[in-house]
Amino acid sequence: MSELEDIPYSRSDTIAAIGDFYKFLTEVYLKDLRVIHPPTEGWPSIVDADPTLLESFGKSDEVMSLLAHLPYIHSPGNSKEQQVGPNCVFADWQRLLAQPSSGWSTGDELRIITEGPEFTKFATSSHAVGLTYGSRETPVMVLDTRLGVVHWHDCPDAIERTHGADAVGYEADDDVPMDEENWRSDACTWAIPDFFEVLKDLFRTLHWFPVRPYQVWSASFTDDDGNAVRLVQDIYRQQGWPNLARYRKTECLAAVRRALEDKYPSLADSGE
Repeated sequence: MSELEDIPYSRSDTIAAIGDFYKFLTEVYLKDLRVIHPPTEGWPSIVDADPTLLESFGKSDEVMSLLAHLPYIHSPGNSKEQQVGPNCVFADWQRLLAQPSSGWSTGDELRIITEGPEFTKFATSSHAVGLTYGSRETPVMVLDTRLGVVHWHDCPDAIERTHGADAVGYEADDDVPMDEENWRSDACTWAIPDFFEVLKDLFRTLHWFPVRPYQVWSASFTDDDGNAVRLVQDIYRQQGWPNLARYRKTECLAAVRRALEDKYPSLADSGE
């Protein structure tokens, strides 16, 4: 386990780690066109975001510069949000901060759906920002540009057991309020590049696996007889997974769809 003081932060390395994760997802299930990249000068909707909204959002110049130069995953624009994990949608900040379509009257509202109500209530850190957004079922993953880490609050025990060895030992900081300190200490924490490698490994081991081009299940998902998960995992292995040189993305997703429609129609979907 690494120590917090040994973790560096690099904006370019963070952008590269996130971009590499998205590229990996396109090799697994994600449509290439879902990944969008910023112009050289940064996303205009972030660079020119409403000053009043940014003031209440309360983020540092480094956070805003990072968000302005990140690639993002664009959702279909309907109820089928593009998942990067089970019930997990990454925040598309160039859309969330766009004016006048963002719809957020204050930055606090935006923080609640991206950092969760607990962290928003306790934290005063201008250098931390949420990676995800959505309902209470959405995992809360907070990236800290000062510490160079990602906190995953309420990380499932199974993931913490299998990937905890790569985590970072978080120690109390006298400059951080106690409630925020407790939140950070309770979260599982990784260096930013390591965090995205953990996410990729969850796919490689079929702990996470896509069932549609926009939806991901967890191996802990339960159905009436408990066999749907094993059925889908077996299809992935038959299609060459996890060897990307042998894996057949299009054929695999089609086979998963047919199998669910045949054996588990209540879990199937018409797709995009």
